[in-house]
Amino acid sequence: MSERERPSSKDGGPEKKQPCLVTYFMGDQLRRGTSMHFNERGILVVCQEPAPLNAKLRLVLQFPGMRNPVEVYGEVVWANIHGPSDALTPRGMGVKFVNAERDTERLLAELAEQYPVIGVSYSCYYS
Repeated sequence: MSERERPSSKDGGPEKKQPCLVTYFMGDQLRRGTSMHFNERGILVVCQEPAPLNAKLRLVLQFPGMRNPVEVYGEVVWANIHGPSDALTPRGMGVKFVNAERDTERLLAELAEQYPVIGVSYSCYYS
């Protein structure tokens, strides 16, 4: 890839990957968050109003540069509602995907490779 083709930020380094926008539905309530930590089995959603443990959710994942969103269903397996929000325990929730189709799992695995894991591996919150 030539320098002209390589994405870069204003400081000359590689362009920072934009987070996936997450819209989640809990019953008739619609809430939003973001994520940069996911795989084909689940996702860590950073949000101000996480759903409670064991809540069943419908999630719509809109990835930067993708025309169509990815829709999945999941169950909340970890939540930080009241604790501190820091690098180790971000405010949000871990959602384990339920009954995802093979094509969806494959797509999510491919997309996850585009998001470099830096520091703490958050997959423990949703695997």
